[in-house]
Amino acid sequence: MTSALHLFAVYAQESAMRVLLPEARQETRLCNLTPRELECLRWTMEGKTAWELGRILGISEQTAVRHLFNASKKLDCVNKHQAVLKALRLKLIW
Repeated sequence: MTSALHLFAVYAQESAMRVLLPEARQETRLCNLTPRELECLRWTMEGKTAWELGRILGISEQTAVRHLFNASKKLDCVNKHQAVLKALRLKLIW
């Protein structure tokens, strides 16, 4: 339940920023996410942890964390939940 509330809070903040600061939108900028970063975001969207990502993708937990961190930075987000929401909005994942 806590993770669902956190995801909702990030979504609410992202929506408020889009409405209140439309000039700060950066959707036109292309994000150079790697296929593995996108795959990690897709699994995170499904609720998988970094440990589970490692098992699913055959990589270490630390590598999964690094992919999510890199994707978050490329999308200019503060955490993986915000990165998932932004990737969904930009139609990078579905």
